[in-house]
Amino acid sequence: MTPTEESPSESYSHTPGHIDCPECGRLSSMGHVEIAPSTPFALAYKQWLNIRSAELRKTTMRSYGLAEKPLSAFFGSLRLEEIHIGHIRAYQAQRGQKAGHYLLNAECSCLGMVLAEAGLWAEIQPKYKPRPVPKRGAGHSLSRTQEEKLREVAQRKPKWRLACNCMNAMLSTTMNWRELQYLRRRHVDLNARLVSVCEAKNEGRERDIPLNPSAMSSMAWLVERWEELGGTSPEEFLLPKRPKSIHGAWIFTEPMTSIKTAFGKIRKEAGLPKFRVHDCRVQAITKLLANPRCSSQTAKELAGHISQAMQDRYSIQQFETKMEALRSLDGLGATNGPQPVEIARKLPQAEKNLPEQDILIQEFAAFMRWRQHSA
Repeated sequence: MTPTEESPSESYSHTPGHIDCPECGRLSSMGHVEIAPSTPFALAYKQWLNIRSAELRKTTMRSYGLAEKPLSAFFGSLRLEEIHIGHIRAYQAQRGQKAGHYLLNAECSCLGMVLAEAGLWAEIQPKYKPRPVPKRGAGHSLSRTQEEKLREVAQRKPKWRLACNCMNAMLSTTMNWRELQYLRRRHVDLNARLVSVCEAKNEGRERDIPLNPSAMSSMAWLVERWEELGGTSPEEFLLPKRPKSIHGAWIFTEPMTSIKTAFGKIRKEAGLPKFRVHDCRVQAITKLLANPRCSSQTAKELAGHISQAMQDRYSIQQFETKMEALRSLDGLGATNGPQPVEIARKLPQAEKNLPEQDILIQEFAAFMRWRQHSA
């Protein structure tokens, strides 16, 4: 009798070193099918979440949980074995009318993992095509003047006060919106002037961040608001979800959803270029990496980066920073020809009235022409 044909009462034990091990052969032949193919999708999704809950982070489980509602609304009554590529393409067409491609692909990924748990995804996967998405850029950063303008405008209207303090906290700590959104009251220690990011995207992003005066002021305001709204437990979210009715109670067991609308109005009022909520983190990291007094290791510990590639992705140095670095090259050609500053003085009269940044561009272009000629 082979290991796969043994009777229920017969069992095998592992051999020393697992050499020609019957028990290993039996286990490998069993496969890994935790969910029966005949299970209705809605029930199968709950079973799959239960299976994965022990091995995934809370933030990942929340993302998977959010995908349950739209997927179950479409596939809920179907048995897993009944789902085929036609259903998935129909879901992409229907759901794609409301959801963006990033979200749609994420939901289909969850669908694929549920089917894979039942051993049904291998046949469908070669036919499945995720929706095309543009390559994500690193984001946008602002000049000092633009950032000052953004902070100043955010304080103009009382209805922007929450978005203003959230924005200031992100600009002053390197936190992104999701990290701020999932802060619990126990994560903020005003006495120690410290905030702990504990529910981050990955372990490399969990960190303790000291609060500078700007961040301290904003975090103190958020804590005071939390207390006024009725917060009592250290485990409650610092930014609770709004009531479902006009006179309802704030939901402290769930985080608020977004400040995107208010933030967009602030950015528009400030007359700034496209600047997302997430770009507050990009701006903070850019300033850290542009500061010669801040080592790369310090920036890494504050921002929670785990690789040089991620630092390179988020470091979008400003024009002024690059020009200041290039000015240090002025002396390299001192013995071979005129200095770049002399060439800059010969700019046409019309160009003398240009804004300072445009003048710097003209100086740099003249310097590069001079370097090419002297070479």
